[in-house]
Amino acid sequence: MLEIPSSAPAWRKAFGETGKNSPNFLFVSFFSLFFLFLLLTPQKSRATSFNDFIIYPYETPEQGEISLGTWQSVLLPSKSGEAAFNHSEYNQDILFSTYVLEFGVTDWWTLGTYVDFMSGAGQGYSYLQTRAITSRIRFPRIPDFIDPAIQIEYWVPTGAANNPSFLDLILIGEKKVGRFVFDINSSFFFETANPGGAAEGIPPDMEYAGGLYYLLADNVNFGVEAFGALGPVTAMLPFGGPVGSANIQQNYIFQSWNFAIGDHIDWNVGVGTGLTQASAPFVFKTIFEYHFKPFGSQEEGEQYKEEQNIH
Repeated sequence: MLEIPSSAPAWRKAFGETGKNSPNFLFVSFFSLFFLFLLLTPQKSRATSFNDFIIYPYETPEQGEISLGTWQSVLLPSKSGEAAFNHSEYNQDILFSTYVLEFGVTDWWTLGTYVDFMSGAGQGYSYLQTRAITSRIRFPRIPDFIDPAIQIEYWVPTGAANNPSFLDLILIGEKKVGRFVFDINSSFFFETANPGGAAEGIPPDMEYAGGLYYLLADNVNFGVEAFGALGPVTAMLPFGGPVGSANIQQNYIFQSWNFAIGDHIDWNVGVGTGLTQASAPFVFKTIFEYHFKPFGSQEEGEQYKEEQNIH
C-alpha cells in the first residue's frame, strides 16, 4: 500500500482525542472487554481456508469516491485439507478471484461489497460467495501510538460450496515512521450459519495479515508481508500434523511491490511461500484498483492526492 503522511480526518476535531467520551477511549475499552470474553469462552477446534492475501489500510476513500478493483491469488498447489464444492483442495492448483466495489460515504466511513470466485480442485471458474456487507470505519489517530480502524464483513457463500457463513471483524492498526509504514490486521471469523450442522459462532477463528513497507519514491514502495490462519482463538492449531489435514495453521510470507499509476490506479503484485505443511509452497497475487469521483467536481482534494493507497 502506498502511503504518504496526511492530515487527520476533520471529524476528530468534533470529538477530540482524549477523555472518556473520545472515540479512542471507547475503542480501547470495547476491545479490551472483547478479548477478555474470547479468552474465557470454551470452544471446539476448527479451521477455515486461507486465500485473502490483502492488507487493509487505515485510510478510507474520500467522501463520494468509488473504488473498483479485483484481487487475484494463485496457489501452486494448495496443501490444505479443506474442501470446496465438496472437492478436496489438497495438492490442487487453485485460483481465487475477488471483485470489489467500495464507496466513501464520508471521509472516514466506507461501504462496499465483494464477490468471490474460484477455480481448481475439480471445479471450473465458479461463483463462491458474496461479502454482502462490508464497512470500514477509521478512528482518530492516536499520537505516538497507532492509527486504528475497523472493517466488518458478512460472508454469504453459495449453497453449492457447502461452506459456512461468517461475520468477519477485522481490527486495523497502522504506524508511519519516516519513509516506513507498518500495517497490521487481526481478523476474527464468527460462524453464523453452517449447512453441515450447528454454527459455532463464539468464540471465533483468527487470521492475521501484516506488512512493512518502504517508500522508494512518491509512487512506488517495496514491502514484506505476512499472512496466516491460526484457528480458534482459545485453542490455536498446531504448525504440523497429518499430511492433508485441515487442522494445521497456514502461514505465508510475501515480497510485495506497490505502484500508484497516475492519479486513479493502484497496483500491487507479490510472490509468497508457505511456512507450514498446510500452506501452498508458492503463491502469486495481484491487486488492481481504480478510484474515481463520479459525482460533483472532478477536482481531487488534498486528502485524495495524499492518501492514495494500494492494499
